[in-house]
Amino acid sequence: MNGSPYVGPRPFLRSEARLFFGREAEARSVQSDWLADRVTVLHGSAAVGKTSLLNAGVLPPMEQELQVVTLPPSRISLPARPLAAPPHNAYVYTVLSDWAGGVLPRSGSTVSEFLADRASGLGPAGRLLGAIDQFEEVFAAFPTRLAERTGLLSQLADALRAIPALNLLLLVRDEHLASVTACESLFRMPFTYRRLDALDEPAATEAIQGPTRGTSHEWAPDTVREIIDRLRASTYTDPLGNTATITTPLVEPLHLQIVCSELWEDPDQATTLDVRPAIARFYERAVRAAALETGISEDSVRRWIESAFIIEHGTRGTRLRGLASTADMPNALADALADALAERHVLTARTRLRSTWYQLSQDLMIDAVRRSNAAWFAVPRPGEPDEIRPTDFAVAAESAFGAGDFPGARRLASVAASRFAADGDTRRQAQAMALHGEIALIEGDLRTAGESFREALNGFESLADQVSTAKSMSALASVLASSGDHQAAADLYRQAVERHRADAEALIGYAQALWNLGSPADAEAFFTQALATGRSTGRALAGRGQVRVDLRLYDRALLDLDQALGHTFESEDEADVHSARAIALMELDRADEARTAIELAQRLAPDSSRVRERAARIR
Repeated sequence: MNGSPYVGPRPFLRSEARLFFGREAEARSVQSDWLADRVTVLHGSAAVGKTSLLNAGVLPPMEQELQVVTLPPSRISLPARPLAAPPHNAYVYTVLSDWAGGVLPRSGSTVSEFLADRASGLGPAGRLLGAIDQFEEVFAAFPTRLAERTGLLSQLADALRAIPALNLLLLVRDEHLASVTACESLFRMPFTYRRLDALDEPAATEAIQGPTRGTSHEWAPDTVREIIDRLRASTYTDPLGNTATITTPLVEPLHLQIVCSELWEDPDQATTLDVRPAIARFYERAVRAAALETGISEDSVRRWIESAFIIEHGTRGTRLRGLASTADMPNALADALADALAERHVLTARTRLRSTWYQLSQDLMIDAVRRSNAAWFAVPRPGEPDEIRPTDFAVAAESAFGAGDFPGARRLASVAASRFAADGDTRRQAQAMALHGEIALIEGDLRTAGESFREALNGFESLADQVSTAKSMSALASVLASSGDHQAAADLYRQAVERHRADAEALIGYAQALWNLGSPADAEAFFTQALATGRSTGRALAGRGQVRVDLRLYDRALLDLDQALGHTFESEDEADVHSARAIALMELDRADEARTAIELAQRLAPDSSRVRERAARIR
C-alpha cells in the first residue's frame, strides 16, 4: 500500500507484527489460555480482528517459547489445493495441509497420527499448539460433506485424548458460538471462552500512533483524538424526525484501518480528517465485487442495500430471510448477494429462533451507502454496464476456483453460463457448465456435478464438437463411477472413446470401469491403447500393471509397476502400485521384497481397503 503502515480492510499477516498495536492485553490473555487449557475459543463479531490478533499478536511471542511447538494456523475454506474426491475427508485433509505448512499430508492420515510425530520429543511441560481460524466454516463450508465434518470433530477430540501436550485454539464468530459450544459434549471436556471486543479509546490511540511512532510521519495527539471521535460518531433519527449524534465507546478495527490507510495515502484528506469518503470507497469496492460475483447489476445491488437496510429515519434496518424472498428479492439471488456482501463486511447475518436476519455491519456504513449511492445515481447509466461481460464472470470463476473459494466460484460459473446462454454463445455456456461441474465434483456434490456435466455435454453435442463431447462424457462418467454405477460409467466412457480415440483420459477411465466390472483382459487392452497416446503414462502403467496382476501375468505386471513408480501419484494411488507390486513379487518367490513393498503401501494408505486386501494375501 505505497509504504503505508496500515493494512486496510484485510487481516494482519505474521510478517506485520511490528505494525500491530493496541491489543497487547488481549494477546497476553489468549497466550495464557492457549498454553494452559486444552480447548480455547476466541470469539467476537465479524471483522473485530480475531485473525489479526492470532497472526500478529499471539503467534510471534509463542514461537519463541521453549518446549512449545506452534503449528501454522489452519482455515477450512482455503485449502492448500483443490480437495480430493471422496473417500478423502476434505476437512481433515485441509487442516493437516495447513498445519504441515502447505505440504500435502499422507492420504488417509488421521489428526492423531499426523500430530504424534510433532509432539514427540516434548517434555512433560511441553505444548503442541494448533489453531483453526474461522472455525464456524466447519459448519458451513462444503455443505455436501456433512459426514466429514463429524469426522473432523471426532478426530480432533481423539487427538486431544491421545496427545496430552496438544492444546487447540478455535477462532469463531459470535453468531456461530452455539454450534461450537455444542461440541463440548463430543470432546468430553469444557472449553475456555475468550471474547474479543472492538477497540476502546486507549487501544485505538495506540493502534493509530504505534505504527508511526518515532518516524517523521508521527500523528499529532489532537489529530488522533479527532479521528477516533469521528469513527465513534454516528447519526440517529428517531421516529419523530429528531436527529442526534450518538457516540459509541468503541472503535471498530476494520474502520480504523480503512480510514488510516486512506488518510495516509491522500494528504488532502488528512488535512480535513473526514473519515466518510474512506468508508464510502470501501463500500463501493465491496458492491462492485459483489455485483460481479453474483451477476446482479450494480444499480440493483445498491438499491437493495439502501432500501432494505436503511429505514426511513436513517438507522440500520434488520431484514428477515423469508421462505421465498428477502427484502423483495428472490432468495436464489438474495442468498448469493447477502453472502457476498457479508464476506466483504458490508452486511452481517445473525441467526435467531432458527431464522436468519441481515443488517448493515456498522452504523458508519449508513452514511457510506447514502453518500456513494447518491453520487452513483446522479450519473445516468442506461441499462447494464457495458464493461461487465460474460467472459468477466468466467475468468472470475476460474480465479475463485484456483484460490479455493468454491462457493464463490460456483456462483460465478453459474452466472457466466446464464450470460453466455442469453447471448446465444452455446460453446462458452457449455464450457462454463463444465467448470461448474468440476467445482461441484471437488466439493463432493455428485448430483450437481452430474447435472452440470450433462448440460455441458448437451451443448457440445449440439455443436457437433466431438473432442469436447468426449471430454464431457468422460467427466460425467467419472461422476457415475464415484457414485458406484460402474456399468453406466463404462457405457459413457465407451461412447467417449468412440468419439475421440486419442483421448487418454477416456481410455483410462473406460479401462478402469471394465476392470471394476470384472473384465481384466478388456481393461488391459484399453490401458495399452492409452499408453499408445503418449499421455497420462503413469496412470496407464499403474492401471495395466494392476490388471496384469489379476491376470497372473506377474513378470509383465512388475515391469509396468516399476515403470509407473517413476511418475508422481497421490499417496493412495501410489499405495495401490506398491501393494500390487507386493503380490507380483510374492508370486515370483521374492518374499522379502514383497513384504517391504506391502509395508510401504500400508504406511502410505493405512485405511485403504484395497491395500488391506492385498496385505492379507502376502501373510
